[in-house]
Amino acid sequence: MASEDLQIRINGVLPDIDAGATAANTSLSMFYQGFHLLVDAGSGVQESIKKNAGMPDAVLITNAKMQHISDLPSLVKEKNAKVYCTAECGQQIAKELPSIGSPSSSFVHVSPGTPFEVGPFSVVPIAADNAGDRPGMPGSVIYVIRAGSRKVVAGWDFLKLPGADERILWNPDLLVLGTETYNEHPSTGMISVSEAYNIVRRWNAKLCYVLHYSGEKDREDAKNQWHRGPARPLSPDELQKAIDDHLLVSGAEGKYVIKVAREGMTWSPAEETVEEEGPTGKRIEVDALDRHTFAIEKMDDGKVALTIEDSINRLTAEFVNPKSGENSLHGNAIKNMMMKGPELELTVSGNTVRIDITKGKKTLFAGDMQVSERDSKRIIRYLHENFH
Repeated sequence: MASEDLQIRINGVLPDIDAGATAANTSLSMFYQGFHLLVDAGSGVQESIKKNAGMPDAVLITNAKMQHISDLPSLVKEKNAKVYCTAECGQQIAKELPSIGSPSSSFVHVSPGTPFEVGPFSVVPIAADNAGDRPGMPGSVIYVIRAGSRKVVAGWDFLKLPGADERILWNPDLLVLGTETYNEHPSTGMISVSEAYNIVRRWNAKLCYVLHYSGEKDREDAKNQWHRGPARPLSPDELQKAIDDHLLVSGAEGKYVIKVAREGMTWSPAEETVEEEGPTGKRIEVDALDRHTFAIEKMDDGKVALTIEDSINRLTAEFVNPKSGENSLHGNAIKNMMMKGPELELTVSGNTVRIDITKGKKTLFAGDMQVSERDSKRIIRYLHENFH
């Protein structure tokens, strides 16, 4: 079954322990191949999913704060769902919710950095540091969840991800971030919207939902006469406008989309715009499955430009007399009286793009980049349309 059958539902967005009768704490559901995977089960979550999603087959718990676990006993009892969390988190849950029992056969302990399978999903927990004014919760994690070729990151309640391999977090189809405030306030134990901007860029997340926002700590910034950001809690509409304005000013509008999540909001790959099989145009940009993006552009003067970048480095070079083979592109060095530029060799083999940029005996870039099957075909079509 194609991963386009995946569907995500935001079950709740509130950080408050008392979510109230009509709202739920932070939580999401993932549906794939008839399997319902729930992430976190705080107050109001059971009511939210019971009306609209049905009971889960399994539950992932990020940490043992009550606003993430309070509805867990009834969920486990109703469908005998397995609960996945770290051993430290499981011990804390047993103390907070004695009705679950300890040890409980319903619990499966997981370890940060070690992948595991839940139904049709592949999951990697990432250790999370959420120590703010109070000690952090031991055994806290965020989750990287794969359904077929699709990747979703459920990332709330963290300030830092100590020791995380960010290649695992690179290029998610959907990133869900918990942002307690707009401005940076580490005392909350969570990142802010301002920090989320950098994370979205660093992880190359084209679509991000933010939730868990209260903005209460931002009131402290009103005391600083030099502060120019929000100095009070924002309504969801106000927060969305602030985000949109930032993306517009920073030049990231269009490349990245950040939405303020609402309870009941859903997302599916099937909702994404399907590109028509028309001409690819003179420029193509590709997100590799590692931490790189690269772009190839046929310039008006007949040259070809190639840009390769990751979250730290960016390399741009131009070449003359571009010639395309069946699945390859060669570009000659630009020569002038003072110097000779680099040469390009690019080859597409299966879902691997090999790029070599050399200047004499010096290698400026050499690497194999894994791309999706769709992007592999798109690159080959681009080469044929522009350089044959």
